[in-house]
Amino acid sequence: MNRSTFGPIRLDPKLIALAKKEGSIKKRSVPKQIEYWAELGKAVASAIDLKDVYAIIQGFCKLNVETLESNAVDPNKVFDSLEKKRKSGKLSKKVTTSSIYFEASQTKPGLLDRVDTTTGKRQTGRFHNGKFEIYE
Repeated sequence: MNRSTFGPIRLDPKLIALAKKEGSIKKRSVPKQIEYWAELGKAVASAIDLKDVYAIIQGFCKLNVETLESNAVDPNKVFDSLEKKRKSGKLSKKVTTSSIYFEASQTKPGLLDRVDTTTGKRQTGRFHNGKFEIYE
């Protein structure tokens, strides 16, 4: 985890005492225990809110974690399918609907070709300061 130089944060002494107690069980320092709680909260925040947490703590509801079943994916089949679409030209049509796309130049290594699919025009160049400059 990337440490920040955010500075000191004032926390409730009860929270620090609880972090010290729970952290000692899991062999975590107080800051690591608080970071763990924060990560846990971030992970479930999209699924439950504070009202749900209070209901769970008070015993008014119960949290059930269900493992979702998914079919195994064979990566070879996925990449074979992509390669077939790439060779047929169908993949590039699915990647963008823009009439202009860029690809590595076939004639000038290190440069790009800007291809306009409506006119068939191909221009070789490079990007400089966010703009495509034609190579003469």
